[in-house]
Amino acid sequence: MSEASGLTSSVAMTSTGASPPERSTAPHLPPPQDERITFDRAAQVKAALVAAAFFAVFWDQLDFNPAGGLGALVFRWVNEGDWNHGPIIPLFSAYLVYLRWDQIRACPVNRAWLGLPIMLAGLGLYECSLCGLLYGYAQPLGMLICLLGIVIFLCGLPVMRYAWLPWMYLFFAIPIPKRQYFMLTDPLQRLAATVACGVLDLLPGVEIERVGTVIHPFLTSTGVALPPLSVTDACSGMRSTMVLCALGVAVAFMAWRPWWQRVILIGSCVPIATFCNFLRVTITSILHIYVDPKYATGTYHIALGLVMIVLATAMFLGIGWVLNNIVVEDSAEAEDSERAAAANEQEQAR
Repeated sequence: MSEASGLTSSVAMTSTGASPPERSTAPHLPPPQDERITFDRAAQVKAALVAAAFFAVFWDQLDFNPAGGLGALVFRWVNEGDWNHGPIIPLFSAYLVYLRWDQIRACPVNRAWLGLPIMLAGLGLYECSLCGLLYGYAQPLGMLICLLGIVIFLCGLPVMRYAWLPWMYLFFAIPIPKRQYFMLTDPLQRLAATVACGVLDLLPGVEIERVGTVIHPFLTSTGVALPPLSVTDACSGMRSTMVLCALGVAVAFMAWRPWWQRVILIGSCVPIATFCNFLRVTITSILHIYVDPKYATGTYHIALGLVMIVLATAMFLGIGWVLNNIVVEDSAEAEDSERAAAANEQEQAR
């Protein structure tokens, strides 16, 4: 019975023209992989050409040749004390890229087309500012926006997961517009003068009167009115605030830290810089009254400002040391968090 049924089944298959399904012998191809960032000889030549074109387009800002006249941005770096730190910022930004170079190389190059409209928007903003349609701050702003577009266009959008900090860090080198700068420095000057007068009122043999940001000291023992002491823009603390904020962001992100430690480090920059500036104005006032007015101007004044920057930096690094050595997280939790972060980065890189 089974032989008959098998014969009948075979005849039926033959009569209908059906045949057993054949197994495919085509090789199994892996899914296409996203292109990765490379930095071979061709990429190095391309990067050099792009850098040369970038400098050529924005030469009005970046001209560093004194013989031909400095560019607008470089001129402010050289001639304005509050922005003397400007040339260091691009170098440190490049160092931040170097620290993340392995992660950047692992990023897939996709959605790079988004860089083109960003690049064109930056160029348009820059050209509008050159034509006088926008104020001067739009020129360096347009330059940085164009740089962002170039990075995305050449490396893809995923690279900004690691390149956002080096790009944002460049804003520390861009001088604040004059109007906004005055809005920031004027309250700081008045506050510094108020604090200095409060301390001087506690000292013997002197009476203090403040008019705006000008301190008028009067010696009660001799009845002599000393020359007034003005808390100028240089005494507002803006220079030390900008330098310390740049340092704080760099220290907070150079190595892996919990988010709350980064918040503490960055949040402590402005209070420390403000405190050190109060100390500077108070010491300058005491030297002006009790020693010699010459110590409130010129080289002595600049030297005291540098000492205050060093003090502020030491205080900030001290906070970082405390966070690293006193506040210690559980080692198992730290390892688990690091492994999870590494696995997440590898998954996103794929």
